[in-house]
Formats: sequence, structure tokens, C-alpha cells
Amino acid sequence: MTVQAAYDLFLEDRRSYCSLRTLETYHCGILLFFRWLEGRFGLPVSCLSLCQEENIYRGYILHLRESGTRPVTIRSYCRSIAAFLRWCYENDLCGDYLKGVKLPKSDARPKLPLYRDEMEKIDSLFDMDIIQGIRNYCIVHFMADCGLRTQEVVHLQRGDLMPERNLLQVLDSKGNKNRLVLVPDFLLEAVSRYCSMAGIQEGFLFRSLKGNVPITGNTIRQLFGSLKKQSGIERLHAHLLRHTFATSYLMGGGNLEFLRVFMGHTDYAVTQAYSRMAAEYKMLGADIYRLDDIFFTRGY
Repeated sequence: MTVQAAYDLFLEDRRSYCSLRTLETYHCGILLFFRWLEGRFGLPVSCLSLCQEENIYRGYILHLRESGTRPVTIRSYCRSIAAFLRWCYENDLCGDYLKGVKLPKSDARPKLPLYRDEMEKIDSLFDMDIIQGIRNYCIVHFMADCGLRTQEVVHLQRGDLMPERNLLQVLDSKGNKNRLVLVPDFLLEAVSRYCSMAGIQEGFLFRSLKGNVPITGNTIRQLFGSLKKQSGIERLHAHLLRHTFATSYLMGGGNLEFLRVFMGHTDYAVTQAYSRMAAEYKMLGADIYRLDDIFFTRGY
């Protein structure tokens, strides 16, 4: 079977349960791999056999290393390629190219979570007497105090909240998974006030100020671009709040398994990456932004 034919089958399989964003990630990572294959063997992937005598996965990693690509970038590129090659092997389309191949150790810089005074500075930027200000305050705190991803915030529905139980249903998240997360009282009160001011009773929770349509990922990117500039916190970006949530939860004595569930992680390795960071900051007495007590009473 050709590489292109195998890839088409792989995508057909993944479309049944992967999000469009995940499919796009696969496409971007694998496309670079295909360009390397075509240059390496002198044939388009539509004519190139998937079964090769040499290990094409290892060969691509060596190519990236020799071209000076950072280890953390190599690991990112290879995530999609590994998923594709693993699927091909499991469906008897090729040999096990992944067997015995190790990726270079990550050289990613530590993601410094937000300190308490930094979150106070961010909060001071919101005008809580106008719809835009309280809406943006709620967006930020769903990320910092519930660990939500950008797309999870974008897709939130008014009915996903269960205020009487301090719970939020996160539906159809990454990998089409659902989960429940705790929501502090102060955030529920802010959401209630926002909905009252904006006249939101059902449907999407966060909406554009023009046309009453749902916000997009670009809305959140623009929000954090503005907050970064106004606060002077150069490392600030949306996903940093999710890192802050995870680190703060473990520093407060949270359970690693509970954190995995709160974050919506499938792989323990992803969650465990926060353990060392939390231990280091706790040892140093760092004044990291602290989560509400609800996570350390109801969460046990």
C-alpha cells in the first residue's frame, strides 16, 4: 500500500471521533514528514510504498536533529507521525517503525505559573461594571480556577453549569471526552452577574459584544494579547492559566489522580509533569496563585 493511501484510511478512521482541530494537527505534522519522504526516496507519497527496508521514523528524527531542530520541537512534530505509524502497524499495513526508537529528551523551558500578585494585577484590569469586563473576568477565571482549555471556554453553554452543586460539565472536550470540574462560589457569582447584565438565559455562555454570537478562539487570543500588554507580564498567554491551575492544585496538597480527571488528561505522564514543578515551588515557598478552598474540601 502507498503512503498516501494509508494516510487516507487513517484520516477516515480518525474523522469518526477526532475533533477538526485534532485532524488539522495531524495534517500539519504529517505533511512535513511526507515532504521528507518524497525527498528521501525521490517519489511522491501517492507512489511510495509504506513498507521500506529502512526505519523511516528513525530516519526522520535524525534528519530533524541534523537540521538543528530543538528536541521539544522534534517531540511535537513526531507526536502526529507516531499516531499515524502506530495505526498503520496495528492494521497490518507496515512493520513496527516505532519499536526501539527513542525521542530526544525535551529541552522545553519550565512554564512558570502565575504568582498571586500577578493574578491580582490581571484582575485589576477588568471593569466589573460593564459586560465586557465581567465577561473577560469570568473567561480568565474559568481557565485559572477550573483548568479549562481555550476551546472548552469557547464552547461553554449556560446549561453546563450546575451552580447548586458547584459543578461544571465540560462536554465533548479534547478526544471527545466529558468531565466534571468544581467551580468556586466567587466565580459562580460573577457568572450569574454577567448573565444578568448580558441577558443570557440559555445557549452559549460567552458571546461577542457585537451580534450576540459566540466568541471564538481568536477572541481569547486577542484578550490575552491585551492583558499581556497592559499587565506587563511577558510570559502571559491563555494556556499558562491552565498550567497555573495544575501547579497550584498540587502545591495545595491535591491528589494527582483527581488532577488528571479535572484536567481531562488520558495519559498520566502529562499530569505527572506538574508534580516536580509543584514540589520545587513549594520547597522554595513561592507565592503561586492559590485556588479556592473548594478543591481541598469537596475534592477529597
